[in-house]
This record gives sequence, structure tokens and C-alpha cells, in this order.
Amino acid sequence: MAGLLQLRVDGIKWELPDTATFYLVRAVGSNIVYKAGQFITLVFNHHNQEVRRSYSLSSSPDDERLAITVKRVSNGEISRFLLTRVNVGDVLNAAEPAGVFTVNDFEAEKDLVFFAAGSGITPIFSQIKYVLNRPGKSRLHLIYSNQDKKAVLFNNELNELLAAYPDRFNITHLFSSDANRLTNIRVEQLVKQQLNFDKAKAEFYLCGPFVYMRMIRLTLLYMGIHAPQIHKENFVLETVPVTGSQTNYPPKTIRINYDGRLHNVQAGENQSVLQAALQNKIQLPYSCRSGICAACVAFCKTGKVEMAKNEVLTDDDIAKGWILTCTGHALTDDVEIIYK
Repeated sequence: MAGLLQLRVDGIKWELPDTATFYLVRAVGSNIVYKAGQFITLVFNHHNQEVRRSYSLSSSPDDERLAITVKRVSNGEISRFLLTRVNVGDVLNAAEPAGVFTVNDFEAEKDLVFFAAGSGITPIFSQIKYVLNRPGKSRLHLIYSNQDKKAVLFNNELNELLAAYPDRFNITHLFSSDANRLTNIRVEQLVKQQLNFDKAKAEFYLCGPFVYMRMIRLTLLYMGIHAPQIHKENFVLETVPVTGSQTNYPPKTIRINYDGRLHNVQAGENQSVLQAALQNKIQLPYSCRSGICAACVAFCKTGKVEMAKNEVLTDDDIAKGWILTCTGHALTDDVEIIYK
């Protein structure tokens, strides 16, 4: 498929009975550049239709190979296909790594608090490995929720990191089988116990089911943590209606600068930037189409765009001009979109 990476499966490691890590190398070309915490989107031709699925990278940019860790999902055709049909040597098509769930400014004296539930550990594992492999004064705290001890992903690797960096890293395991679930009160207790530095400098990273992350976020806000300090990754894409402030978006002309080429595109009534581009055979990057994953993020140079749904960009990102093309609708005829 044009414009996509070709990744060869270089190894498969079963982590749990229903979860495996796929090690990937580029079939042709140089190594792939990405940031810890990002994901890749695999692209399949399924029953003559293009199907895309995003998987967080469990590897760190320091690792020799890319790695995704896939858990079997109930009624999940693609996860079942990967776990039962894909073998070492097979080649998969993928879009470039994307996502904004990344760690910045980890050298300073600050606390990095990671909340993960189940498979939500995947991008957080990448982040923790990357940060600990670099000098810095930050302290890392992982609060990891699972059904029981047998469900813990990367248990050996996490324990090795714990032993190697006892002064910078600690783990709190919570098992629902022991009636030790994460609640609002428990979040508040754990955060107060863990923080070593100024609360205003702490950064919080959440990955897990929507309800789990919403509970943690609301608790942190109640504790006086500011919204820009809280980062979340929607590991499981929920089907949520997208509704903006307008019920109808009139047709507009959009200028798109992508892959070194300029395109003038007519967006029809209620068409998003992404829909208009794809209709005109411009293969912009995307995955969820629901304003959840940030695979389609782009920069709005001029004009005004409204996003009908946005679960990933912060107010600061939006103020700087970043938009999600999958839910972004042009409100003016001078909109110019640039991919950087």
C-alpha cells in the first residue's frame, strides 16, 4: 500500500495466555523514529475493505526493534488474526508512529506518576524504560491495577527496572481479586504518599478504560492538580458520538499541505477535513476517526477549524493551532492545514 511502512515480524513472545508481543523491523529503509508512548496504526485489507487498528508501542526508542503488545479482545477480528495467524517473517503494513502521550522535561526535580490498568501498561512501559535510561532528578511512580498477579504484564521487566533504579522508581500493585481496587479515596492517598516534590510540578499519565481514567482525572482535579499536568491515552477506543457546537457545517474550500504537495480540496456539507481529503484520494494519516487517538493531528496555519470531538489535544495545543482532522470542520474558506 502506497505511503505505508512495511514491517517484518522479527519475533513473537507470549507474555500471557491471551497476550503476545510482536517484534518488528522495517522490511526496507532506515530505522523508524518515534517517541516513547506513541503508537503505530496497522493497516489491513479485510474482506476488500481497509481496516486500521492502532497499537501502543511497548518498545522504547532505545530498543533495537519496534514492539507492539497485543491482547486478545472479545469479538476483536484483528487481535484474533494477529495472535493466531501472523508468524515470524510475515510483513505488516503500518502508518508512521503517532500520538501525543509522551513524556517531556523528565530531567528536572519532579514526580512522574503513572496510572495503568491491565493492558494500559503498554505505552507506560515504553515511557518508563526511556526515562530511566537517561540521567535526571525526576522520580517515577507506577500505580498498576490488575485482576490478579497472573494478569500483570511485563512483570519480570518491571521488577528488573525496580532493582536497577531503587532511588528513582517504585511500583504499587493493586489487585481487584484482593478487594484492592483503585477508588477516588485511594487515588488521593497514593498521590499524597508518593510525591517527593512540589505538587504543582508533578505530571500524571493515565492509560486504561475510559471510566478508570475519568475517575482518576476528576480526583486529581479535585486535589488541585491543574488539567495540563494530566495526560491520558485512550488504550481502548470507545464508540462515542461526535457533536460540535453546530448541527451543520456548510461546504468550504480547504488548502492541505501534505508530503511536500499542496492540495485545494472542497469539503462538502458536514465533511471533516479528513473525509474531504480521503474523498479526493489524499491519503492523510488517521486511525480512530473519533477524536480519540491523535493519529490525524495537523497544524492549522490560517482560518478557523472546529473539532466536533477532542479527547487528546490540550487547550495549549489548540491555542498553538493544532487540530484533529478526523473531527475538524472548516468554518472559514481560508483554512490551510499543514503536516509538520
